[in-house]
Amino acid sequence: MWYINYFHLQILAIELLFCARLQRQRHFCVRLILSAGLYCALPAIVPGGFFASFLTLGWFTFGFLAMLVLSGLLIAFCFRMNLRQVVFYACVAHTVQHVVHCLYRITEMAFSLSFTAAQLFQLLYMAAACVLVWRFLRERFRGSETVDFRHPYLVVFAIVSTLIIYVLSYWSTSMETDTVGMQFFDCFSCVLLLLILLDVFRIRKAERDQMIMQGLLRQEQEQHEISRATIDVINRKCHDLKHQIAALRHMSGDEQEKSIAELEKAVLIYDRFPKTGNKDVDIILAEKSLLAEKNHILIRSIVDGSGLGFLTVEDLYSLLGNALDNAIEAARQEQAEDRRIITLYAAQRESLFTIHVENPCAREPLFMDGLPVTSKPDKDYHGFGMRSMRYLCEKYKGALTSGWEDGIFTLDILFPLQKPAASK
Repeated sequence: MWYINYFHLQILAIELLFCARLQRQRHFCVRLILSAGLYCALPAIVPGGFFASFLTLGWFTFGFLAMLVLSGLLIAFCFRMNLRQVVFYACVAHTVQHVVHCLYRITEMAFSLSFTAAQLFQLLYMAAACVLVWRFLRERFRGSETVDFRHPYLVVFAIVSTLIIYVLSYWSTSMETDTVGMQFFDCFSCVLLLLILLDVFRIRKAERDQMIMQGLLRQEQEQHEISRATIDVINRKCHDLKHQIAALRHMSGDEQEKSIAELEKAVLIYDRFPKTGNKDVDIILAEKSLLAEKNHILIRSIVDGSGLGFLTVEDLYSLLGNALDNAIEAARQEQAEDRRIITLYAAQRESLFTIHVENPCAREPLFMDGLPVTSKPDKDYHGFGMRSMRYLCEKYKGALTSGWEDGIFTLDILFPLQKPAASK
């Protein structure tokens, strides 16, 4: 009977473990319940189940392969992922499941177990496999970190390996004598293949770490350029003040009063800098406000900096500085100067500290994994800012989300309230 073989249920469970950290589609729960319910019941609904006549060709059946493909479509329907991720996770899940199946068959044949006892061992092996997969993911990833696969040959290798396992395994059980030795060799080969496939995670993580180091270096260089631009703004204002003061010596009456009023207006920019209760936040806002003014951009802010005391100075600058830099860069592209307005709100709300940033953005950006994809050609370096911000949020057990609607890009950051950092 169809229910004796838990192939499709095991595959789905392992795939869901691998996809648990991926961004979910809208109405995720509804999608998952409906699609998984239909998927799990499908072998019972179709006459003959895995061995339906339209799926069988001689001694060979496409039934199990069809369920594997359907499981890939299911996770693509429920999670936001690209085709390479779908294929790779499905292939890895198939390999893990086949190891479980081989161990179950070895135990059943070696100890001549009854059907019920053999099924209990299969459930035990499956539970152990799920625990190992989950621990593997926890050790290598934090928060919403995921792995994308740049090189198509990895996916091709995974597909070919899965097909070889599928065809040879079914051939050996259908056309030859099934023995403990054969199952042991099958299991051993799958374990080796699994080690190769899962090693991709280690390689991609090393590549990501290298990218982070390069991104930090690039970020330092960009920050140096921003600071230099800020100094240029200050120097220009000082130069203007010097000439205005010199001109005052030769003025009298109404002209002198008018010039003094202009001087006061120029100096008042420094008085307009907000006092947030956190000197580091004040410095960041002052620097970014000067940079924004140079580009004819207005920053409107309501900030309670005292609530950000749990962030170290470095993390605070990376988080808030990056958010404002991205907002200024986007606002610069706005043609109408009256729309070059950035809104920053940061304050405590009940047991959370929230940061909200809005800036004009004429074109809707492309989003991947919940983050906007940079339009610049060097995507690894220029996309680093948003990824580093998400990393910092997860470091403090917070969350970062972004969105776009009606020409406005929004960034929201939530932190649970925490104790101030030991040193600033």
